[in-house]
Amino acid sequence: MNTNIALKLLQLVALTIPPIAVLIQMLRNSENLEWGVRKWSFGLALGSVVAFIGAGVSVLGYFIIHADLPLILVVGMGLAVAGLVPFALFTGVLYREHKANHGP
Repeated sequence: MNTNIALKLLQLVALTIPPIAVLIQMLRNSENLEWGVRKWSFGLALGSVVAFIGAGVSVLGYFIIHADLPLILVVGMGLAVAGLVPFALFTGVLYREHKANHGP
């Protein structure tokens, strides 16, 4: 039962990252937002990515401790979670670029 919940959580993480990327692109293309709203929106997007990284790490930890998974599968899941880190960093880079164009 717990393994099924952990797998569903990983699916949730996988399904929510693409919409976050689309929302960031929409934010970058918006013309009618004040700087404070833009800044808050980028913070929310980055917070979401960091939360999903934490969720992925916790699920990975659960599988390492409680499930007898082959090492290659644990490594693959770890790489999937680690792949979110560059996305979070890239969101930060986009924020700096966006601030240069729209910020104070």
